[in-house]
Amino acid sequence: MHLSVRFRAMGALAAAACCSATCAATLDFDDLGSSTLGIHMPDEYGGLGWSLSDWHYLTLAAAPTETFLALGGSVGYISGLGGREFFLDGADFWSRRAADAAGDFYFILYNNGVVVYDGRNDGNDGRMRFTDVHQLLVPNYTGPIDGFAFAFDGGGDDWDHLAMDNLQVRFVCPADMDGSGTVDLGDLNQVLFNFGETVTPGTAGDADGSGVVDLSDLNLVLFAFGEVC
Repeated sequence: MHLSVRFRAMGALAAAACCSATCAATLDFDDLGSSTLGIHMPDEYGGLGWSLSDWHYLTLAAAPTETFLALGGSVGYISGLGGREFFLDGADFWSRRAADAAGDFYFILYNNGVVVYDGRNDGNDGRMRFTDVHQLLVPNYTGPIDGFAFAFDGGGDDWDHLAMDNLQVRFVCPADMDGSGTVDLGDLNQVLFNFGETVTPGTAGDADGSGVVDLSDLNLVLFAFGEVC
């Protein structure tokens, strides 16, 4: 079989494994390293924009390899790079307090500058309650978005003890690694440059979100090459 034909066939299988149009990635942040004081999230981590948020990554002295996120302020906005669309499948949330650990928040989801879901308007389904026990919380919305934020009710101060880990996203067009809107040489170069490397899921050529840049990622990009996302 001709090499390009074989890649295209394998690409079809890879795309199917990624639900045809999306690939899932779970960001556990452990590759960021340890920090007991907290460091602001690097922009573009996991294919997402963090620069407008107050999210910091940190670890506990007793568990230096288990990195999680905490807010250093009330702004929790996270976006897809270059307006890249994705599905939000939730994350693990809990309180960092030993006492008075109960809190809540609401997901606010955006697409193209428009609020497509506001948990504050969704009754009990929109209210995300968290305690000192890790639990997966998922917004009551299944459509594509390009950014999400958090709203806090009452005194609005529950952000100061909210922790997050294992963020689950599925990019609508996983082969468009650079968020340009087209699967092109920029995306192919990311795969080739990082081929064989272990990377943060969903970044640096890891189109399928596996955490390793390999043939599956190359196939996804080649199969979708030239497509407008």
